[in-house]
Amino acid sequence: MRRLLVPVCTAVLLSATPAMSAAPDAGLTPSRPAAKGVSTDAGTPAPSDAGKAASSDSPIAPERLAEARALVPPLLLYGQLQPVVGTWVEYLVTPKGGKGFPVRAAVVGETPRERDTLYQVEVDYQTSPHALIIVWVARAGTARPMVERLALSLPPNTPVSVPVDLLADHTELRGALVRQRDTELRSGPFAGKAREQTFRIETGTQVTVVTANQVPVFGVESLREAEALWTAQKSGTGARPALDAVPLTLPRLPVP
Repeated sequence: MRRLLVPVCTAVLLSATPAMSAAPDAGLTPSRPAAKGVSTDAGTPAPSDAGKAASSDSPIAPERLAEARALVPPLLLYGQLQPVVGTWVEYLVTPKGGKGFPVRAAVVGETPRERDTLYQVEVDYQTSPHALIIVWVARAGTARPMVERLALSLPPNTPVSVPVDLLADHTELRGALVRQRDTELRSGPFAGKAREQTFRIETGTQVTVVTANQVPVFGVESLREAEALWTAQKSGTGARPALDAVPLTLPRLPVP
C-alpha cells in the first residue's frame, strides 16, 4: 500500500512545483469543516473562477508528466466521474506480489457555483496506516471535469492540499490509446455491458481499464496498472465526508 501512495504523497507533501508548465495557482482557501453528521462538503475550497478557462488539454512539459499524473487518482484519470452525492464503490486493490486491501471511493459533497458545480470526491485507503485522498472536481453540464485541488490526510498529521488545475481525463496523462473493445461482465455485482481500453504512457507501461455505466462514482469496474490491480467489489449510497479537518494549503511555487 505504501508503494501505491508514494507518488501522491511525494506530490502533495514534498512538491510545490507546478504540475503543468503554465497552469496558474487556483488560490483556493478551504472553508470550515462540515459539522458532524452533516453530509455536506468537509474542507471544500471556496468558490473560485480559477481554472475554468482550461477547457482543453493544455500541454504539459515532459519533465512534469510523472508529477502531474500523480495528482490525478487513476480511477478518475481513466474513468468518468458520475457525480451523484452519497454514492460509493469499494475496490480490492491487489499490489504486484502483495496482499490485497480495500479502497473505497465516494462522492461526498457538492458546491453549486455560478458557472459550474464543485464536487468533493474521496478515495479512502482502508489500511493501517489509514490514508485518505480528497479531490475537488469542477464540472459544468456535459463539460469535461477539471481537478482543481487535491488533499492528502495521513493521521495523525495535519491534512495538506495543493492546487492541481488539470482535466480529470487529460490525454497526455492517460497516454496513447493502443487497444479498445466492447466486452461483457458475465458475473459479479456489476454484470452487464462494458468497455475495455488499454493505454500506453511515455515510459512504455500499459494501463488497462474496464468501464461500465452500472459502476458508480467513476464507472471503473477494474483497472490494471504497473503497481496493482483494482477490482470493484461492491457499491452503495449514504457516503459522507471522511475528511474532518481543514487541510493546510501549500502554494504552488513558480517554475525555477
